[in-house]
This record gives sequence, structure tokens and C-alpha cells, in this order.
Amino acid sequence: MIINGMAISVNTAQRLYWFGRYVQRAETMLRELVNAYDYIIDRDFEEGHKLYSKLGVEIEYKNALDFLKQGVYGTYGGSIEQIISWARENAIETRHLLDERGFATLNKIYNQLVERRERAVSPSNLEEIIDDCSLILGIFSTELDRTRAYQLIRFGQQIERFDLILRLYGEIEMVAADIDVINAIARQLNRNYRPINVTTSDISKFLVFLNGVVDRVIQKDTCASVSLQTQS
Repeated sequence: MIINGMAISVNTAQRLYWFGRYVQRAETMLRELVNAYDYIIDRDFEEGHKLYSKLGVEIEYKNALDFLKQGVYGTYGGSIEQIISWARENAIETRHLLDERGFATLNKIYNQLVERRERAVSPSNLEEIIDDCSLILGIFSTELDRTRAYQLIRFGQQIERFDLILRLYGEIEMVAADIDVINAIARQLNRNYRPINVTTSDISKFLVFLNGVVDRVIQKDTCASVSLQTQS
């Protein structure tokens, strides 16, 4: 793949893609944590268990504040701290292709999470991180002068959003418009990509659709091409 006149590897393309996915995952799950926290306080103590069961995760908590603590720092795979750490690892490896503001904001989130690990977690803490994640995604989603690197990040962001909506809400209607967006970005990244149309009510088939799109966009043959138009 050629980005800004520079050839990049499949590994770099994948890291940009996963950077986008992890930041989107962090933002989405933080919003879900805040919403579930409100329910646990005065409506349904089991709301936290219901949320994480949709993702195949067992989570234990003593009260609403402990639920936030477990969501951010829990030892299960995929806590907010872990997701941000994964995003940061990918950002470090692709820093030369990233906007400095986005990288600095992600670093700020990571450092604050590490510093506050032994403290209680409050909704206001999470809302601050949500705002920072939104800033990062906004920087890399701008329509103006978007580079191929940013398109890969946005591609990951859209795939993650699609995936989480299906897993958390099970509402196919909520992602119908996203199919066109994903196909459009995939076409920008790879001129040989042909849009995939999905007409089914089976959520599992939609998830297969996602994997198919990613495999067809980020692949060795595409990344190895010297053509500026053929992108991975």
C-alpha cells in the first residue's frame, strides 16, 4: 500500500485498522457503562450482568460504583484500560502516520487510567474519557484532506460500530445505513473491491459480512501493490 508516497506493510495497515476499532470500542463501552450505572442505582441491579453477557463476559460487582470500577479495570479481557492499552500499542507503531493531537490525547487517556487505578471511578471520570475518545475519532474522521491512513482508521471505526450495535442491541435496522458507509470506505481503500449486499435477518450472517469485507480490503496482495489506487 502507498500512503503519502510511502509504502506500508500489511501489518501497518492492520494496526491502523485496529487502532480505529479499539478507540471506537472504548467510546461505545464507556457510554454503555454510564447508562448501565444509572440503571443499577435505582432500577435493575442486574443491568451490568445483562450488558456484559451480550459480549460473552462474566462480570461481578458489589454496587453501582464497583460496577464502574470493574468495567474500567476488571481482570477480564476487554476492560476499558485494556482496550485503551491495545489502541495505544497500535498508535505507537503507526505514530509517523497519525495526527499529533490524536496521539497525544490517547496518551493522556492511558496515563490517567494508570494514575487512577487505585482510586474510585465516577461517571464524571468516564464522561471525560468519552469526550477525549470522541475528539480522537473526530480528528481521524474529518472529511477534509483525509489520507489513506485516516481512511483505514475510519474503516476500523465503522466496522467496530457495526459489530457492537449488533452484539449489544441485536437490531439489524440500526446498522442498515452503515453497510453503505463500510462499502464506500472499502472501495476507496481498494479499487478492486466490489460492494457486498446483505439481505438477511440473521445477525450471524451480518458478522460474517464484516469479516468478508475486512479480508477483501486488508490483504497481502493489495498491500504489496505499487498502485496508488489499489489500497489495503
